[in-house]
Amino acid sequence: MRVRDKVKGFNRSLTHPALMRKRHQCEAIVLVMVSAAAMRLCLTHQTITVNVSSISIQDPLGGITLFPRVFSRESCSARQDCESVNPLSETTFRKEDKITVVLMGYKPARSHNYLQLFKAYTGMRNTVERVVFIWNNLEIDPPPVPPDVRVIRASRNDMMNRYTLTKDYPHTNSILTVDDDVLLSEGLLRCMLIQLLANNASIVGLDARSVDPGTGNYMSRPPTLDTPVIIIGKTMLMHEHRRAADIPGALRKAVHRGGICESCDDLVMNAVATAASGVGPVQLRHNVWPHVHMRLPAPGGVSSTSNWYGPEGRRSACARWLFQRFGDDGLFRPRRVRKQLQCVN
Repeated sequence: MRVRDKVKGFNRSLTHPALMRKRHQCEAIVLVMVSAAAMRLCLTHQTITVNVSSISIQDPLGGITLFPRVFSRESCSARQDCESVNPLSETTFRKEDKITVVLMGYKPARSHNYLQLFKAYTGMRNTVERVVFIWNNLEIDPPPVPPDVRVIRASRNDMMNRYTLTKDYPHTNSILTVDDDVLLSEGLLRCMLIQLLANNASIVGLDARSVDPGTGNYMSRPPTLDTPVIIIGKTMLMHEHRRAADIPGALRKAVHRGGICESCDDLVMNAVATAASGVGPVQLRHNVWPHVHMRLPAPGGVSSTSNWYGPEGRRSACARWLFQRFGDDGLFRPRRVRKQLQCVN
């Protein structure tokens, strides 16, 4: 009876007018805070996209991408360190100046990605001339490929294939290698191509990292104006692509399993392209709506493995080896365009 009486007394206390008012006040405060957060999100972001296929238990927010608004006070016209790139400034490109998109795949689990990428890039007729798909899996057949996509079955599972195997196939002057978990909009592609044609740079890319010029350590944080820049392999547009077919065997073997640059093919190509052109890369700001890149599912990504970053990580060891190999302190150079380039209409 005592326990029952205590429960009844507790229930009556919950309905006490003073407690009820306090509870309603707390609920009102929470509602106001949530509403304010939602309003701020709407005011500061242009678009929110949801890709259901990218949502998983491990990454429940993986399919949600927020694209911030560009306010007038942040426009390049009001800043000396910024320059706008208009994707429509060139209405047409010559056939040879259009982009050949090179995709490379291995995992059947990403088949949905490939279908999405094929459909998107083959539909960009004003910017993309052709799409090449390199399949690195020697044991499993590639997923279905549309007839207007060129398929190359690799004889070796080699990360350098995306730079070397296209040499015997027709392609344009501008070649884009892009990961199979990234989808670029046509506007963003056009901005990259305009910058490549205008600056004749070694590489134009979206995702830049830096190298410490004193130690050679690879740094995952974005570079400063005077820091040597590396454009990582997610998005690399370049003219110097064909030179990869003629690089020394030691450089190609360094990327193989157990090599000093295992799975660091993008660092090797940065070294090759920068040494060949003598200029640094061009970094373009991305995810300014509608000229954006979208994330796709990435199960089993290489960069998720251990011992990848840090002074003792695999990327730093590869960067230091490349400095020694090329014997040039200017191997990885500051970015070609000193201003921040922003792709907007």
